[in-house]
Amino acid sequence: MFDRQSPFLSQGPTDLVAIAEEKIRHEIKAGGFSPGERLSEQALCKSYKLGRGIVRAALSRLSHKGFVSSQPRSGWRVASITAIGLREITLGKAQLEPLLADVDLLPDDFGRLEALCDMQAALSSGAGPYGEQLELTRNYERQIRDLLASRLKAPLIAGWLEILWDRSDYYLNFLEASAGTQLKPTDWTVFISAKRGGRNKDAARLVSGACDAFAAFTQACLLKSELASPGGGKKKLKTTSNDEIPLARSDRERPSLKKDL
Repeated sequence: MFDRQSPFLSQGPTDLVAIAEEKIRHEIKAGGFSPGERLSEQALCKSYKLGRGIVRAALSRLSHKGFVSSQPRSGWRVASITAIGLREITLGKAQLEPLLADVDLLPDDFGRLEALCDMQAALSSGAGPYGEQLELTRNYERQIRDLLASRLKAPLIAGWLEILWDRSDYYLNFLEASAGTQLKPTDWTVFISAKRGGRNKDAARLVSGACDAFAAFTQACLLKSELASPGGGKKKLKTTSNDEIPLARSDRERPSLKKDL
């Protein structure tokens, strides 16, 4: 049994709209709502015991972040899983996540990062990364990413990364369930060792490698999965157009975002 009251587990939001947003986003990421599923404001209000204005504001926030969409006379729907959406995520990760290698870390940061890695390692030495064990492993990995993002000197980029990681979780959870296989969590001990030694380029290579692994895994799962259509039916993705295939790209092919920032 794992301790969910651990001080290393992230704490939730406090205002009601943020609470509603977090609850709905968690349900979407965890597969509680299917891609394309219609969301009833009334049902959400009853489920979360919150007012309609709060739920509507939360859905509006989630719409801006790509988790739901609003359609005339149709209401709110969970965002569909698409090749275009996946490409946006993988290219965004490939351009933004390597920036984490250049952050300045405090001595206390290293201690917290190493403690999180130790917890990951303890979970990985168990029977296998399935169920609650995998969920907690990824929870610790997300905390590592969040800590690194909090040290970026550009808060806007940190916000973009937060949205990217949430959408990545949504796509990854759905594709893993569809394909019946799982992506191995990233081992961040190499990254931390490189940062301690001032080897930022080595740290950046670790992050880029994790981005490439995510892109290759999710693309392979998407190509063989049955995607839920907005109408509730299913259609098998047999082919993709040429502009939807190259999700994982080499460093030479990736446009440099650092120059623009």
